[in-house]
Formats: sequence, structure tokens, C-alpha cells
Amino acid sequence: MNLPWLPETKVLLIEEGRLLFLRLRRSFGGRARVVERKEYSLARPDDLGVAVAVLKNDCQPGLDDLLLLGLPLEVFTIVHFTLPLAAAESLDDAVAYELMRHVPHDLEGLHWSYRCHEEEGRLAVSVTLAARSRVQGYLSAFTAAGFNLSAVFPALFLLAWMIHEPGLYLGGGAGQCEMVLFDGQSVNFQAWESVDAEGVGGAFLEQNLPLAENRGQVFEKVFLWSTAKVMAAWLAQLRPMLSSAEINELPENLHLDWAGFPYSIDLISPQVLRRRQLWLKLEIAAVIFLLAALLGQPLAVLAGKRRHLQKLEQELIVVRQEADKLSGIRKHNKATITHLETLARLVREQAVTIDLLKELTEVIPQDTWLRSLAVRARKIHLQGTSASATGVVKALEDSPLFNEVHFDSPVVKKGSSETFKIVVDLE
Repeated sequence: MNLPWLPETKVLLIEEGRLLFLRLRRSFGGRARVVERKEYSLARPDDLGVAVAVLKNDCQPGLDDLLLLGLPLEVFTIVHFTLPLAAAESLDDAVAYELMRHVPHDLEGLHWSYRCHEEEGRLAVSVTLAARSRVQGYLSAFTAAGFNLSAVFPALFLLAWMIHEPGLYLGGGAGQCEMVLFDGQSVNFQAWESVDAEGVGGAFLEQNLPLAENRGQVFEKVFLWSTAKVMAAWLAQLRPMLSSAEINELPENLHLDWAGFPYSIDLISPQVLRRRQLWLKLEIAAVIFLLAALLGQPLAVLAGKRRHLQKLEQELIVVRQEADKLSGIRKHNKATITHLETLARLVREQAVTIDLLKELTEVIPQDTWLRSLAVRARKIHLQGTSASATGVVKALEDSPLFNEVHFDSPVVKKGSSETFKIVVDLE
């Protein structure tokens, strides 16, 4: 039975030369199946806006649909590191601070989400990142067409997750090759490369197959997705012992379990997603009560249990009233969550004062005295005296935490000391 008013899961995959749309229907136990599949040509970059507009008319996205956008592997960076267990008390700030050591970009220029779990007495953190400049064109095209995207992710990662079989997954085609080694739970190796039409991935396989095999995971099967089937001849030549399977047509039953998928970047806050799930459960409960009332009415008349039926109807009214209340506060909750997310982002943008004081204490020369220190936005204002004001500037410039260092006013020399005002930009 198809209930169009219930939220749906819709997967959108942007690949070389095409936009693929998959409508999934959930079943009990986390399994899913593809009930609709459409493909749109992307022969030119300008075709994306046209294809998305046509897609909207075909799929009619609902406000509470789970809309998942898969992009090429080259858009993303996956970072792994560990943190002490004590970092769990302020995990968002700890992860953001650690990322500054691993990623040579300003976090403001990135979309990122992280997952973590305890492992050998520490927190193992996996972060998925994508430069805003790389994904903005895709997001703008879908937003302009009225799509409320829930998350973005590497397309080949999700395909491996849904197939849920260990092995090597190959994607791409004449212009782009991708490789993912999946052990059934997580990705152990990934590689991508832009290639020319003549090679069609031969050099890519020669270079990266040994790297995948050296990861310590034994695999005997290769899954060829989309136009990656053009690499089948190269694969048979390089590794004739490996069996291969084309997965352009996905199997009937898929492993979805989106909540457990560790390689996505949420575009909608987890609180909103949880509220959507609660709303869905409430709507399903209302349907169950309604069906129970419709089926129970003739039985109650025959059995003389009309009173029991009236009780069910009263409970259904209560459920409907609660549903109406929940619908009324959804907008208020959304505004509150947006406000809190903005505050959280502003807090994360602030410098970590303790780290700054520690760094200043370590780098400023011993013959220097500070009379005042002020942190405003991304700048530090210092006033004090030193035997050499120039030496103070040089020490600050050598620190990795600071970017641009300059005097805020002329240096005043009094005897053997120099009075200075310095402005420091944070890195």
C-alpha cells in the first residue's frame, strides 16, 4: 500500500554524465528496496539545473522526505584521529580544534560532520569534510528547485554500504575513476583519479590495486558500478582470479540503516531528523488506530462491543490532537534549533583562550613584560615593554597559531627598554 503523505527516502547520485534518482521504500529490519529509478543526462555542466527542475516534477519531494545527495569521491576528504576520553565533555570543540591540525583549510570554508566511538581507551573520531566551494554549485541547483536536502556523501561509499558485501567497489568511467575497499562495516581504502578516455582506468588500476591489496583485507569480488564496467577488461587482465559483478541495477533488497552510515555530512541538524522520525511514528500510530477503528466497528456491532470501539475512537481523537499540537510547535522548534546552531557556530569560531595564553607564555621572550592583553574576534592586542620590541614580533611570527603580526603604534624607547603596542591575527 502506497501512502504518499508519509515521508520517503530518496537518493540522488550525481555522476559522470548523469543524475540518478532512486526512490527507496523502507521495510522492517532496516532493509529497503528501490521502487522507482530515473536517470537524467548531464552532458554539460549547465544541464544540472535543467535536470533538477525536471526531477522535481517527477519525484515531488515532500517537506519531511529524507533527501540524500551523493557526489563524486574527489569532493570529499575523510580524516581519522583519536582523542582522550575526557574530550567527550566538549566534543564539538575538541574535534574542531583537532581538525585545525589535520586540515590545511579554514573550517569556515568546509562542510563537515563527524562520528566517534570508544576504542582502546580513547575516542576514535572519523570526520567527513567537503569544501563549500566544491559543493555550493550542487546545493544551489537543488535549493533553487525547492529540494530540502538532508545530507551529502560520497556516492560510492553509500552504494557499498547499501550492497553491504565485502569487496572492492569501482565507480566512474572515461573521465573519472573511483575505488573503495569495503569490509562490510567500514571503508578501509579509497582512491580516485581523473583519467583520459584512452586509458579508461588501466593506469588507475595498476597503481591502486596493489595499494588496496596491501590494506590487509582479503577480497575476492569486485563490484562494478555505473560506467565502471568499461574497466572490466583491464581488471580481468590485471587480476584474472577476481570475480566481478555489475551493480548498475541494484538488488531488490538493500541494507539502508541511514542512521548508522558514518560518511555523510548532515545539512539538517540531527535534532530535526529525530523530530521527523517522531512525527513519522506518530502518523503511523494514527493510521493504525484508524485502521483498528474501521476494522473493529463491524466486529464490535456483532459482538456487542460498541463501547470498546468508542473508547478507541476517543483515543484516536487524543492522538490527532497531539499530532496537531506537534505540528504547531514544529516551526517554533525549528527556529529555536536554528538559533542554537548559530550560537554554537559562533562559540566554535572563538579562539581557545587557554591555548592562546599558553602559546604566548611560551613564545614571548623572558625580558618582556605585558601590561595588557585583549582578544577581540580573531585579533590579539598586546601592550608592554621589552629589551627588543622587534624580538617580540619575531617570536610571535614564528608561532604556528599566529598569522600576521604588526605594531599598532610607534615603539617608544625609554632607557634600555622599549614600550610597544602589537596586534596579532590568529591563524
